[in-house]
Amino acid sequence: MFVEKAKLVFYCTVVFILSGCSISETGTAHTPSNTTQEMARPRDGMQMVFVAGGSFTLSEQDKGNAGSHSVTLDSYWIDQTEVTNEQYSLCVEDGSCRAPTVCAWGDPTYEDESYKDHPVICVTRAMAIAYCDWVGGRLPTEAEWDFAARGPVRTVYPWGNGFDPARLNFCDASCAHTDAQYHGYNDGYAKTSPAGSYPEGASWCSTLDMAGNVWEWVSDWYGPYTREDQINPTGPGSGIEGVIRGGSWYDTPDFNRSDHRHPYDPQDHNHLIGFRCVMPYTEVDQGS
Repeated sequence: MFVEKAKLVFYCTVVFILSGCSISETGTAHTPSNTTQEMARPRDGMQMVFVAGGSFTLSEQDKGNAGSHSVTLDSYWIDQTEVTNEQYSLCVEDGSCRAPTVCAWGDPTYEDESYKDHPVICVTRAMAIAYCDWVGGRLPTEAEWDFAARGPVRTVYPWGNGFDPARLNFCDASCAHTDAQYHGYNDGYAKTSPAGSYPEGASWCSTLDMAGNVWEWVSDWYGPYTREDQINPTGPGSGIEGVIRGGSWYDTPDFNRSDHRHPYDPQDHNHLIGFRCVMPYTEVDQGS
């Protein structure tokens, strides 16, 4: 499938495994001065990576470029992985979050010590918002999530355009889904995997698990994309359904595409859905 490449004007994302930005085929990379490449969030120890703001083209998967338009984002920090049960427990212990011990579909893993480093699941949209607020951040907008996963070149998956079963936790031989594919491949996990288990599946800005493992809540209400160019879009002002992105261990390659968006009941707590947070970038972060 042809993936539209980004427009010429953009900034590159700082990748913490590199010493700086490179020159892209579509433009000149730029990094704000004095920018560190990673940071640990004080309240929960989450490793965050920096995404330098820029412009890119946003459109819906398999819909004839429906709503194709240019989006420009300010710089921001995003969690490198999905929030884990262990991290979420800190907010519960503080009295600021509700324990995810009930699940509308599937079984919660929150109280299972062997799953402490797995992504927290069975959280509603409101529970995810409460946690991100507690750590001093917020849920990513859909545009921020999409940019961190796909970059300015607009790859289909975080690592590129071709599906690679070794780079994510998806529905393979160990999955009970009737539509399971890759019956000859087993990733070793019947359900969720520990956060960050697939370093080879990293996106251009070194975020992990943005395809597979668990779906992730974003802050937008669900609605069609506009055709108008946007700056820091936040989605519709209201809605009935929220948006989840990224696919899960229960999903096939098509649903795990990074350009796939899915509407979902914001009050439902499902064993396939977790989240990650973002924090704004300011020059103050760098001591400027």
